[in-house]
Amino acid sequence: MGWLGDLYRRAAPVQAAARAEALLRLEKAETQRSALRGIRAQYDGASHSRRTQGWRRTGRDANYELQGAAAVLAQTARDMVRNNPYAERAVSAISTDIVGTGITFQVLRNGAPDAELTALAREHLESTACDADGRQNIYGLQLQAARTVVESGAVLARNRARFARDGLPVPFQIQMLEPDYLDATRNGVFDAGMYVSGIQFDRIGNREAYWLFPQHPGSVALRSPTSNPIPARDIVHVFRADRPGQQHGASWFAPVILPMQDFRDYQDAQLLRQKVASSWAVFRIGSPESLDDAADEAERADFIEPGLIEDLPYGTDIKFANPPGVEGYAEFSKISVRTFATGMNLPYDIFGDLEGVNYSSGRMGRIQYNRQLDSWTWNMLIPQFCEPIGAWFFRAAQLMGRDTTGCTMLWTPPARPMLDLSTEGPALRDLVRSGLMDPETAIRERGEDPDTVLAAWARFAAKADALGLVFDCDPRKVTQVGNAMQPTAGTQPKKD
Repeated sequence: MGWLGDLYRRAAPVQAAARAEALLRLEKAETQRSALRGIRAQYDGASHSRRTQGWRRTGRDANYELQGAAAVLAQTARDMVRNNPYAERAVSAISTDIVGTGITFQVLRNGAPDAELTALAREHLESTACDADGRQNIYGLQLQAARTVVESGAVLARNRARFARDGLPVPFQIQMLEPDYLDATRNGVFDAGMYVSGIQFDRIGNREAYWLFPQHPGSVALRSPTSNPIPARDIVHVFRADRPGQQHGASWFAPVILPMQDFRDYQDAQLLRQKVASSWAVFRIGSPESLDDAADEAERADFIEPGLIEDLPYGTDIKFANPPGVEGYAEFSKISVRTFATGMNLPYDIFGDLEGVNYSSGRMGRIQYNRQLDSWTWNMLIPQFCEPIGAWFFRAAQLMGRDTTGCTMLWTPPARPMLDLSTEGPALRDLVRSGLMDPETAIRERGEDPDTVLAAWARFAAKADALGLVFDCDPRKVTQVGNAMQPTAGTQPKKD
């Protein structure tokens, strides 16, 4: 603007600075638009056009995106599980396939089994004594945790210390909590750290405390809506972290909530169409004398139902509606259910439709599904739920005076069912005999504890030897093909 610009800056410096800043923003925006036009030529997905105007692009982190949305997703998923059979099937299938009959455990001391502590852990964890509600053992709590994570996106477990007078094998119990207990409105930065959805962090990002409500916010017995801090070491927080830095989880139904609900509405509409299509009726036209029959007029139906035979007055004009058809229902249902299976990382046959599944396709689908289950088990449920509970056990055992130095807890997931035992069984045996797999690993893959299996074999072998019995299953005395083992050179029987 030349001398006018200089005069304006001297007379109104604040306004001039604001104008300069606005011009700078406009210049920056134009630069960005020019850059986007250049990007468009390289990446269609990064362009701005009518084709991409429905995309919700955001630079927010995972926690900001979940703020307010996690609770709504969880509430919606619970409604679907209550009322939608496909949602109930999905959550039941994933949770039971992850946990099965239970992820078993064994206490090791410096890498070797500790029979005494293992027995104590089993006495406590494999009974209802470990449950603060007194209803489930550790395996039932694992199933409840897995189910809640799938449905609500996360689950909390709280360590409840108990007194010796409570008579428990180990003085602690586990209280399972839905993620609703977490005060998600507590967010922001304070002098010593920050809050993220009710989780308190110190300055270097370590979890210090969880701010929990004393009762479920939706409970009829809610006494106080004020949250209180619980030390992080007494809380287990299980969720699937899909993005780095994510501190809370979203319901696994998030990608399929709308398709599932739309399909349910479609099913209801098709059911109504079927009812209408099946409501054929017969109408008899009476004689002229029936016109004055008041009794028949009073009893005449005002609705149509299947199998209805109705007498009508003479001269009544009857017009039949054309019932709608129900074509295309089966094809659309298959496409919809496949969408649910894809969004939930499930094989299609989980939902009960085995029409297009054969042995080969079923096996290929199960191989991929088992890999997914292993990932959920080893990367989520065991490190986030099982191992912290093991640490709680050792901490409580120390309070009892037990020595837990060098102790760890080894967890063994349940065995995956073999699709073809006659093929997979010999293959597993050959891997062990060829040295490509050690026997302990093979036993653990079957969901068993190697020491328990060997102890059972020792008891069986001692009984068989005492009775002078030899079975084909005894590798000490019978070869793989069923022949008797020949004594080695150093074990030849002596002659009289």
